[in-house]
Amino acid sequence: MSGEGDVSGAPILVRAREAFRGVVAAHGLADASLHITTRTLSTEEAIGTPHYDDLPILRGKEVMIEAEFRGAKGHAFTSSPSSWSGCLRELLGLPLESNRQRALLTAAMNSVLRSLGLIERTIHCRSEDITNCGGEMARQLRARHGPISVGVVGYQPGLVAGLAEHFGPGRVRVTDLLAENLGRRAHEVEIWDGLTRTEELIRASELVLATGSTVANNTTDPLFAVAARHGVPVILYGVTAAAVCHLCDLPRLCLLAA
Repeated sequence: MSGEGDVSGAPILVRAREAFRGVVAAHGLADASLHITTRTLSTEEAIGTPHYDDLPILRGKEVMIEAEFRGAKGHAFTSSPSSWSGCLRELLGLPLESNRQRALLTAAMNSVLRSLGLIERTIHCRSEDITNCGGEMARQLRARHGPISVGVVGYQPGLVAGLAEHFGPGRVRVTDLLAENLGRRAHEVEIWDGLTRTEELIRASELVLATGSTVANNTTDPLFAVAARHGVPVILYGVTAAAVCHLCDLPRLCLLAA
C-alpha cells in the first residue's frame, strides 16, 4: 500500500504502520503543516473516579497518553509515557524499537483515523462506565458464544468481574505481567504469571481476550502465534488497539469508550 515493499509477514504494528502510511498518503496528509501532540494524562483526566482501585493506571504501572489531531483524540496505555509533537511524516519515521515509540504511534494512529471517521471509541471510558463496560462485554460474549472458557491476557478488574459473573469463575483464566497481581485472586479467579503461563491459559480457553496494551509492549505477535497454534481465537479489547485492529483487520471489543 505504501510502496515500502511486502510487509505481509511483518509484525502487526509494522503492518499497521504501513497501512497507516497509505491512508496518510491517500488523504494528502504527509506534508501538511498539521501536528500531533501527545501528552500524558493525569489519572482523573484519563479514567475519572472508577469503582475499582486495582487498575494498573491507579497503581502507577501504566499511564495513558493522548494524541490529538484536528480536534480528534486517541488514547493509548503505556508503561513508558512521553510527550511528542511533530508532523505525520516525522511520526512515520520513528523506529518501533521501544515501548515509548510504539505507544506514540499507536495513540497517534487512533487520533488520525478518528479524525477521518474511520474508527470510533478511541477515548477511554470513565468512572462507572469502566465497571459497566466489563459486564456488558461479558454479557454479549455469553449471548454470542454460550458458556465457553475465556482467557484474559492483561488483568482488567471490570472485565474479569463481568466474565466471572456471566460465565462462572471456573471458566475464566487470567494472566498479567504485574508482579503484585500474580497469585492473588480477583473475583474468585487466580491471576497467573503472564511470562510463564500465557500458553497454558490459551490451551485451557476457547476464546482469549487480550488487552490492546500488548500492541505497545510488543507482545501481540507472540500471543497471536501461540493462539493460532492451538486454534484459539483472540479478540483485542480496549481503546489502545483501535487503529491497529482497523488497519490489520483484527477483531476488537470495546463498548463504552467515547
